[in-house]
Amino acid sequence: MKKAYDVAVCGVMAAVLVAVQYALGALPGIELVSVSLAAFCSVFGAGRGALTAVAFSLLRCLIFGFSPSAIILYLIYYPAFSAAFGLLPKRLMPKKLCAALLFALSFASAALGAAGLPVSKLYAARVRVMLYLLCGIFAALFVFCIFFGESEKNALLLNAAVLASLATVMFTLLDDVITPLVYGYSAEAAAAYFYGGFLAMIPQTVCAAVSVFALFLPLRKAFLLAKKFER
Repeated sequence: MKKAYDVAVCGVMAAVLVAVQYALGALPGIELVSVSLAAFCSVFGAGRGALTAVAFSLLRCLIFGFSPSAIILYLIYYPAFSAAFGLLPKRLMPKKLCAALLFALSFASAALGAAGLPVSKLYAARVRVMLYLLCGIFAALFVFCIFFGESEKNALLLNAAVLASLATVMFTLLDDVITPLVYGYSAEAAAAYFYGGFLAMIPQTVCAAVSVFALFLPLRKAFLLAKKFER
């Protein structure tokens, strides 16, 4: 009975994630799969989260197509993402480490914005603006951490925002390795694909940081209420 319940819970959540991705698929850089899965895993654990992630990674192919590189990427990334957030409530970073990471992310975003990236001139200005926006978001989270990061609830929220932001960057970097290998890109094509990935990564990282900060705790509360119905 417990196994059947687990399969049902994971199946429903996987369907919800597919629906969320499909609904927002037309909006570039906007996704709520990460915050939804993160909140689910923080309540239902890494095991159920990984099962949900695998189901989601395969089910989405029915809508978005069976791309070999995407399947490999999702089957590696989302189970690892689920494991990290499943362990998050029990393994919170100390306040000082969280503040240091937020400061480093803010500084790195500002530095990249000032230095510029080797992308097309058509996109250079947009990338710079998005990097400065990302810098401002991380700076705001840093201030929030310094003044309000003592409570367990705020510490969990900040940890989740940092982890989701780093995970989004890792998703792009992993894609930059997997896709060129699967399709046999030349070194020049792989480099172009890497820098082109910044056009998607930066707004997605902005979305991850903002959506997790705004929605993680409400969604987690909803999942905690749902978990009370377990037998």
